[in-house]
Amino acid sequence: MAEAAIETSVDNTAAETPDITPGDKSVNENEEDYPPVPEDVDPTAPPVDNSPPPDVVWSERKYGLKDLTEEAGLLQRICRFSEAPGKGNMSPGLKIYADQPVWLHSRHNKRQVKARTIYKDNDGAYFEVGQTLHIPEDFQGWFELVPPDFTRARYCRDIAEVASVMPKKIFTRTRLKGIRIVQEEDESQSYLERKVSAGSILRVTGTFSAKWRTSAETGLVKKKSKNWTTVEEQYLKCLDKDDKEVMIPFKQKGKFNIIYEKGSKDSRCILHMKDIVSNFSFPLKVRLLFGKAPVNPCIFTGMMVLKSHSMCESIVGSTASNRRNVLFELPLDFPCSVEVVENEKESCSHQKACKDGKKLCQMYAVSYSSLIKLSPDMDTDQQLYQHIPTAKAKRGADDTLQTLDLITNISLTDEPVDTFIQEFSDTDSIQSTDQSTGAVKGTLMELKEITSDRARDDTLC
Repeated sequence: MAEAAIETSVDNTAAETPDITPGDKSVNENEEDYPPVPEDVDPTAPPVDNSPPPDVVWSERKYGLKDLTEEAGLLQRICRFSEAPGKGNMSPGLKIYADQPVWLHSRHNKRQVKARTIYKDNDGAYFEVGQTLHIPEDFQGWFELVPPDFTRARYCRDIAEVASVMPKKIFTRTRLKGIRIVQEEDESQSYLERKVSAGSILRVTGTFSAKWRTSAETGLVKKKSKNWTTVEEQYLKCLDKDDKEVMIPFKQKGKFNIIYEKGSKDSRCILHMKDIVSNFSFPLKVRLLFGKAPVNPCIFTGMMVLKSHSMCESIVGSTASNRRNVLFELPLDFPCSVEVVENEKESCSHQKACKDGKKLCQMYAVSYSSLIKLSPDMDTDQQLYQHIPTAKAKRGADDTLQTLDLITNISLTDEPVDTFIQEFSDTDSIQSTDQSTGAVKGTLMELKEITSDRARDDTLC
């Protein structure tokens, strides 16, 4: 049947072929008689070398991680590390990168905190779960201290409450609308509306009172006339990270935290990890309010117990032979021996995977070193610890401690901005539709200062 079908197809094709007139090219003409025309070639271009690259030549000498320094020319090189006999076993979380080409980029020396996640089960009990977390002291997230009842920490609910405290700096968890006063050439004042995004830090400089002249049209059916009234509004004057002024009305509602100052005992304060390490004793329970979750997928609720801290020196590197390379961090006390490539330029530097690994480190090595990571020991078999609140909760049940499986990839694409951790779980959260507008609609008549600037010279966190 197959042969018959082929013959029928050939006969039909022949029958449908139009007559060929002299000068026409036959469709069945032998192609070998007419070789393809060669493409234009740049005579100045170097000859193309299609020969395979030479094999990688590894150094005969083996180094320890502490020997790898920029001064010795052994950093920012293609290397491979392997288990060193007699120096202990490799951590399983780092062993997966052994015995393959990797790019070792830079050394970092900083204090590191060991912590574990606290999880609330269905029965309301609090347990430590998951691997040990490593949090560098320069991690840029914001933490709140966990109250004795394990609920959410307090915060200011409007700008008027902030003004009653007059802290140096505040952290806004709410989008805000404010105004900026503009001095005109004729010495009059006008204003421009300014928006402040959630997650901003504002430096408080004083409080002001403004008088506005506003109008309202009267008449139920037809607007007959305008009634002019004078409204007085109070504002908190702040400066953003660019030292640009923004004045926020006292009536603006939202969620505002005070930036911690040494010695402060206000429970509405939030802190960086470096402040926690410097001013508090461990163990200590904290909750991540704003920042990046751990780099690797894990059980992470935002609430954790900080166990201890110590100085840790490490090397950040990247895989250099994969289609999708990843960053990793090697502690200097990691038991391994390192070999470097002797003929890197000839054997590796032209390969795309190697170029991507180098670029990954150039773009993200510094930021990667300051992120929360899982312990490479993969110590999920730790003893089960239960934490019991020391005070009865006065508010509703806390639903914030739920399992999150968060994955944050470091790649060559744009990184997502930092986000709040489980901000939606607050039972008394304030929606954006409830926010007050930034300025009164009308004409600014008078602006006077109530509280003078305290002449603070500190910079924003």
